[in-house]
Parts: sequence; structure tokens; C-alpha cells
Amino acid sequence: MLMRRLEVFLGSFIVVCLVCLGFMVFNDTIPVSSKDSEQEQVKAKELEQETAPEEPVISDQADEVVVTETEETAKSKSVDAENHIVCIDAGHQQKANMTKEPIGPGSSKKKPKVAGGTRGVKSGLMEYQLALDISLKLQEELESRGYTVVMVRTTNDVDISNSERAAIANEAGADAFVKIHADGSDISSVHGASALCQTADNPYNGNLHDESYALSECVLDGVVSATGCKKRQIIETDGMTGINWSKVPTTIIEVGYLTNKDEDAKLNTDEYQTKIAQGIADGIEAYYQR
Repeated sequence: MLMRRLEVFLGSFIVVCLVCLGFMVFNDTIPVSSKDSEQEQVKAKELEQETAPEEPVISDQADEVVVTETEETAKSKSVDAENHIVCIDAGHQQKANMTKEPIGPGSSKKKPKVAGGTRGVKSGLMEYQLALDISLKLQEELESRGYTVVMVRTTNDVDISNSERAAIANEAGADAFVKIHADGSDISSVHGASALCQTADNPYNGNLHDESYALSECVLDGVVSATGCKKRQIIETDGMTGINWSKVPTTIIEVGYLTNKDEDAKLNTDEYQTKIAQGIADGIEAYYQR
């Protein structure tokens, strides 16, 4: 009898357990301990944070003004014209001075102090007059831009040797010495602008070659750009007295050929001379902006 009751009890217990297990499976809920539940919640939260899309980062500098590299470069290279002195030498003079002087300090080689220059093949325009006309226009242009300008001469009736012209630029403390000339040739078809400076091996001031060459290049490019004339070349020579005696960067700019009838006609006009002066000024400014 006792065994019978035990069997019935065990059978009833098993049935109850099976019913409860089936209920939990049916509802997909298997109870876990509170500790396990907390761990699962933490894992779920971490997983949510890992998979959640990143929020955009908002910079507190978003409203700052962005300065482009071009603007920065332009600002850093702006020219403080008031701190620059340009010496302008209008080549030649009304009367040549064929007395000779050394071509450089301590040199035994000599050349005429001031040669006569060339003249317009059609217009008859003298180089010394053309050089002065352009120089005066250049003076006005540079001064309007704020530069200090020292003129070697402002009239034709002077007698200033090439070494003395260099001395004027040296004593003025100029940082650019621009000598204005016109060219001539036996070949009438030759035309265009050129520039001259010393060589790197110049025994008198070869240390100024790089700066003089840069000045020559900038001025020549400025003239060509302003006038549309042919760009010829930069000639490096140690035979020019006005360059050899200079202690500052120097260029001789040959603005065109008076022996070419077409270029002579242009050089004889106020409009073309003004373009040349503006081009030289642009070149000087470009030299300072390097």
C-alpha cells in the first residue's frame, strides 16, 4: 500500500514538472538568476553602443574664417614700398663724353665715360631723349605706388660718367638700380627688348649676380607683358662700367630697337612709353615680391 502511494506521488510530481516545463518553452521564457540578468543587460547595452551609428563631431571652430593658401601667400609677399629705394638712370646725355675711365674699381681697362647712344631710324628720336622720357614716366609711376625714387638725371644737359652714375645709386642706399636704354643694330629687322647684368664671375661685384639677374628677369618680363614686344634675352657681361661700379643689384633694360622702323615708331609715342614705364614698375615690384 505504501509503495502504491509513493508511485502515485512520484507520477503526479513528474506530470506537474512536465507541464511547467512545457509552459516555459511555449512562452520562450527560461528564468535566470538576477545576477545573470544584470550581466545580460550590460552586454546588450554594450552591443547597442558598438553597433549604434557614430554621431557627427561638431567642431567649435566651424565658424572660423578660412584663409586660402593663395591669400596667405599674397599677404606675405605684399611689398612695403616705403622701405624701398629705386635709383633710375636715364641712359646717355645730350653730349657724349669720350674721356675714358676705368670700367671697374682698380681696372686698367678703360672706356669712354658716356657714349653717344643710338637714334631713331625714321623718327630721328635720340636715345638720350627717349631714355629720359621713359625715366620720368617711371619715376611718376613708382612714386604713385609709394616708392622712394632717386633720379640720376632729369634733364639732358648734364655730364655724368657711368661710374659716377653708379656712385649716385650706391650713396642713395638704393636696393635696385635700373638703367634705361634703347638698342641699335646694323640689321634693321632686329627688334625686341633685352636686359643686361654682370656675370657670377665678375671681379668687381660678382656677389650681386643672382640679385641683378633676378631684377633683370623681372623687369624684362614686365616690359614684355606690358607692351607685347618680343622678349630677346638677358645678357650677362662684365664689360659695362655702370654695372661694374655698382654696389647694389643693377639691370640695364634695352626697351627696343630704334634701328627698326616699326619699333622706332612705337617708341616715339607717349602711349608706348607709358606702357614701358608701367611694365618696368611692375617688374620692380615683382622683384621685391619674390
